[in-house]
Amino acid sequence: MRKSVLVSKFVLFLQSKRYYVIHNHNVLNMKKRLLTAAFLIGCSFTLNAQQVTEQETTQKKYNTYKTTWEKNRFKDTWFISFGSGAQLLMGEDDDKGDQLKAVTYAPSFTIGKYFSPIWGLRLNLTGGSLHGYNDGQAGTYRKWNKGSKNYLGEGYAKPENYPNYPKEQGTNMLTWDPQWNYMGWYLDGGGIAQNGKGEYYWSKNSGDGKLYMQHVHYLATNLDFMFDFLTLIGNYDPKRSFEITPFAGLTYFHVFPHKGQIAYDGFGANAGLQFKFRMNDKWNIFAEGTLSMYPDDFDGHAGDNVVTDLVAQVVGGVTYKIGKSTWNVCEPVDYGLIDDLNRTINDLRNKECPECPECPPVPQPQPQEEEKPQTTKFLPDPVFFRIDKSVIDKSEWVKIEKAANYLQAHPDVKVIVTGYADKKTAYPAYNMKLSERRSKNVAKSLISTYGVSPSRVSVDWSGDKVQPYEVNEWNRVVIFVLDK
Repeated sequence: MRKSVLVSKFVLFLQSKRYYVIHNHNVLNMKKRLLTAAFLIGCSFTLNAQQVTEQETTQKKYNTYKTTWEKNRFKDTWFISFGSGAQLLMGEDDDKGDQLKAVTYAPSFTIGKYFSPIWGLRLNLTGGSLHGYNDGQAGTYRKWNKGSKNYLGEGYAKPENYPNYPKEQGTNMLTWDPQWNYMGWYLDGGGIAQNGKGEYYWSKNSGDGKLYMQHVHYLATNLDFMFDFLTLIGNYDPKRSFEITPFAGLTYFHVFPHKGQIAYDGFGANAGLQFKFRMNDKWNIFAEGTLSMYPDDFDGHAGDNVVTDLVAQVVGGVTYKIGKSTWNVCEPVDYGLIDDLNRTINDLRNKECPECPECPPVPQPQPQEEEKPQTTKFLPDPVFFRIDKSVIDKSEWVKIEKAANYLQAHPDVKVIVTGYADKKTAYPAYNMKLSERRSKNVAKSLISTYGVSPSRVSVDWSGDKVQPYEVNEWNRVVIFVLDK
């Protein structure tokens, strides 16, 4: 009994060892498979990375400035931009007030074109409302400039048109701010006074730093030259993610009438810097800063030791590229091949020319029979028909009459009246019948109407098998073919 128990335990021990061996063997096989798969995946990534690296390494790069580029079509390399931001007027007294309160909205619309990978031109529209400050103590105002219709320095012809303005004569009217009337200020107790020189000033200030706000409504058009700085100093890369674009140009502006100020047109200048961020082949986002320089009286107020008015803008937005936006390289010629050709030319020049043999005698021309001119094969005026019709139009009878006159003048000539039909109408069997009716109607007209002998008139028709004309509609026709 004890012996059988020992045998049973030994069998169980062997079975457990066998299970352990088999289990471990399966685990090892699985680990081998996982390691093999990981190795293969790693190799594939390594090969792909190596291929990408090789492609990037072997891709030829071109210095943008030193490379010659193919000219693109005119409709390519255009772009339009839409942006918005903030702007600030900097003129007389504007630095004395709260600059944040003077900041206003700045819209921007731009259309432009690149004429090379480096440079281009752009047309920018901007404007809006500008806010500035005035202490009302010094300076003159553009509205009263001599030569304008509002010049009042030599006496006021019609003071009734200016009820709030002073009535006395004198040149000091230049110092009267037209906005004072819209603020309800007037001379002698109304907030406006005169100094010892007779110049007008805002009496509420009296040197204590008080200011009032100016308003300028304007529209500016900027024509700018621009260039991509990083492209200029580096290699050409159409997928460059970031670019710096300086620009500068001329400005035409218009100031709208507002609060006493009159309309004003003039010229200025602007310059700025744009930062571009590439999104894809068609879209960029941008941020730019611009400083525009205008005449001293742009805001209506001149003098006060300021020689120009400035407008600063900061704008951001998006740019859409129109048409093709990339450039192709003009591959240089093979100068080695040119040198070989020049060397061959020089070698040929240095060789002695062989002596030329005497010219053989010139053969005498043999008399030739003159070719008889070809006779006319058909008459030049065919008879045309309407679509799917065999009835002769009134306008075509004159052509039949011409054919009859020709036959009467040439009694030895016979005519074959040949009818046709166009391919694009009906089907071949129908067109064959239609061309037959057309030719028979014209032949009948020659005989019965114009008295041509039936022996001289024969009839033929081709349907749409023959198309005498390239224009489909012209093949609805009858042609007079001559037969001598």
